Amino acid sequence: MYLFDTNIFLEILLAQEKSAECKQALVDKAGEIFLSDFSLHSIGVILFRHDKGEVFKKFTEDILPNVGVISLSTGSYKKLSILKNKTI
Repeated sequence: MYLFDTNIFLEILLAQEKSAECKQALVDKAGEIFLSDFSLHSIGVILFRHDKGEVFKKFTEDILPNVGVISLSTGSYKKLSILKNKTI
């Protein structure tokens, strides 16, 4: 399983420099990709700022059936600083 960052999707959606590499990563890891709900919201915010609401709509239609969305419970947020300190 792979947790893909917001920037991987934005590279593609905004046709940036490394778009082809990011597309290939999506193909290579198909069926194993997850996205955080925060990343999904961030992608929406950025696309709407670029006046690309239709792109976001199409993105969600294409990606959500194929990518898992991970969300933290409200109680989990309290534990983040503890977990961070254990991984450093």
